Amino acid sequence: MNTENSKFKIQNYFITGTDTEVGKTVVTALLALRMQARGIDVGVMKPFASGCRREQAVLISEDARWLREMTGVRDELELINPVRFEEPLAPLVAARREGVETEDFLARCHEAYRELQSRHQCVIVEGIGGLLVPLQARTGSTLTCADFASELGLPVVVIARRALGTINHTLLTCRAPLRDPSYFAGLVFCDAAPVADDDVAAQSSPALIEEITGLKIWGEVPYLSDLSRPVLMEAAERFLSWP
Repeated sequence: MNTENSKFKIQNYFITGTDTEVGKTVVTALLALRMQARGIDVGVMKPFASGCRREQAVLISEDARWLREMTGVRDELELINPVRFEEPLAPLVAARREGVETEDFLARCHEAYRELQSRHQCVIVEGIGGLLVPLQARTGSTLTCADFASELGLPVVVIARRALGTINHTLLTCRAPLRDPSYFAGLVFCDAAPVADDDVAAQSSPALIEEITGLKIWGEVPYLSDLSRPVLMEAAERFLSWP
């Protein structure tokens, strides 16, 4: 299905990273803004968040709040980010340390996702950490972000650094689910820190990764020191080539 004003497909996506702090939240915002600029009503979601701050006895994810502000959506933070932990740990570890491991967090996330789906034409879901981050134990197995993306039926967009080591990290990520290439929608390289112009690894890695994986590169986002909405809107148009 296409919008009347563009050739772009209306599609839900799951955003993952090759590691933590690779720019997943920034790219989620950029992708949402690029879609919005083409007349698509986009919802955003960050189901799991750790390292949250307590404000008036309520845990708040700064990333989820920033994502809501930058994209201009009006959904409640509880829907955008239904599961929150105070310690900056993998959700399963944080839940065990808080003594709430038996809670069905994934069911809560599924419910929030369905509600956001009913409000928007599509929803972009940002994972936590990488694909194999453990979220919840269930009947003798450990469910990961990869499992959650599969349960939602969402194609995965991988966010990676342009830095030494990114070839190994990205290839491992793209092989982690042990599924066919259609599991992944594309790659975005994001400079979460400044990268020198003469950095050979940064300049050569994206093309090699694209060659090996066969995945399309949707963009290379440079380091953005200013993360205001106008800057993000411009960056979404300049640095992303979402199909």
